[in-house]
Amino acid sequence: MGGPPPPPPHPPGLGGPPPPPPLPGIGGPPPPPPPPGVNTAPIMPSVVPTYQMAAPISIIVVPTPTPSKKMKIYNWTKIQDRTLRTSAGNVWEKVSALSDRIHPDFHAVEEMFSQKTVSHANDMSDSAPMKKKSEVISLLDSKRSMNINIFLKQFKRANSEIASLISAGDTQQLGQEKLVLLQKIMPQPDEVEAISRFEGDETKLGNAEQFFKELIKVGDYKLRVNIMILNIDFVSTAAEMRATLNDYKSAIETTISSISLEQFLRLVLRIGNFMNKGRYAGNAAGFRLCSLCKLTDTKSNRSRVTLLHYIVEEVYKQDEAMLTFVEKLQPLLLSISRKSLDNLESELNVTKGSVSTISKAIKQSKEELIKEKYKDFIADVTNQLKDIYHQLDEVKSQSKKLAKFFCEDEKTFSVDEFLLELLTFLEKCEQAHTDNVRRKELEEKNAKRKREREEASKKKTAKKQSKRESEGEVDLVEMLLGEIKNGKTLRRTRRTERAN
Repeated sequence: MGGPPPPPPHPPGLGGPPPPPPLPGIGGPPPPPPPPGVNTAPIMPSVVPTYQMAAPISIIVVPTPTPSKKMKIYNWTKIQDRTLRTSAGNVWEKVSALSDRIHPDFHAVEEMFSQKTVSHANDMSDSAPMKKKSEVISLLDSKRSMNINIFLKQFKRANSEIASLISAGDTQQLGQEKLVLLQKIMPQPDEVEAISRFEGDETKLGNAEQFFKELIKVGDYKLRVNIMILNIDFVSTAAEMRATLNDYKSAIETTISSISLEQFLRLVLRIGNFMNKGRYAGNAAGFRLCSLCKLTDTKSNRSRVTLLHYIVEEVYKQDEAMLTFVEKLQPLLLSISRKSLDNLESELNVTKGSVSTISKAIKQSKEELIKEKYKDFIADVTNQLKDIYHQLDEVKSQSKKLAKFFCEDEKTFSVDEFLLELLTFLEKCEQAHTDNVRRKELEEKNAKRKREREEASKKKTAKKQSKRESEGEVDLVEMLLGEIKNGKTLRRTRRTERAN
């Protein structure tokens, strides 16, 4: 059989040809032809883009027995299977592939965590203005003059010597604290104008005015002070930033690469699935790391014993090396616990802005000595800033890797909050072990006291019994002798009769 007949020829001037009729048995009737005079182009089939779906990740939930009693809930935050199976290389994928180093005693877990059945300072601004001596000429406000004089007393140097130190950029002699104070009392434009226009006897000027007069002689004195402060601040700030970023890097790397942490997570996962069996939170392939701190919220049927106490006790009994991550991670996390990556970045941006402002001011300065002296310094600071920003970018990249590894939401993830939560859990682990040791010592002491009391009670009972028996024998002998003396005939026993 041949195909269907070709369509009739298209009349001239009516645009494109109509679509051919469908093959027999396929689709419906062809659409009606367009009205005369309408130029219709053939409709091209839409191209649907195809996407290659990533292969799902194989995560096996290790089966756990069903408890025979109603269990208390371990209130963890369960990670959805979809999230787990689309995050390649996450920690739970590795955990599911591990073998059990510790086999949970589910009977003990059930016994311990089953639900119980019901049975006058002075204000300087208000102080009276200082009285001026008649021979001293003051061009500054009295309070302002007093603050400047207080500052100058710290140097114990002549005003001209202080001005010379500023001109030379001697940060060692001036020091950071004094430079910061100096920056706060810099001459204002109206003060500079008043002192510059003064044509009287300069020796009669106050000490503050004379200091300003010497300071004004130093070219670009404000810029020099700002450069010295930046020089001192940047050395310590840059070193601290590098050290902090290195601590973040080490903490993140150690957390991701910790095998003992993965083993511990597997143990918690198995016990949690046992306790949550048959509930929504049960049959989990993983949980958010913040759930570890909730181990202390699940109380056992024993006084002052939580689920964390039980797990830590079992680990110390069977495989103490499983808690190696506590010892390795705690000092690293402690070093950055009072730091903040966001604050560090903000401080870095402020420093960058200060360097940029000072760099522009140096270029615009009319003092060629300043340009020559601080050219290399600005170049070195700029390069160091680039290196620190590079370190910061590396830590941010590692933070994203950390979020992905533990199946956290990268959009809302905060590395500071995550690491602080982990540190809190490590401290709880240590505390749980300390509690377990103390409780065991107390139990041993109580058991020893109980044994001693029981032994003392047994000895006392035996002594009383012995005394009673001894007193009983003496009473019998005395009774018999008394009867013989009274002439009473003793009754012969059966044994004596038989003997005769």
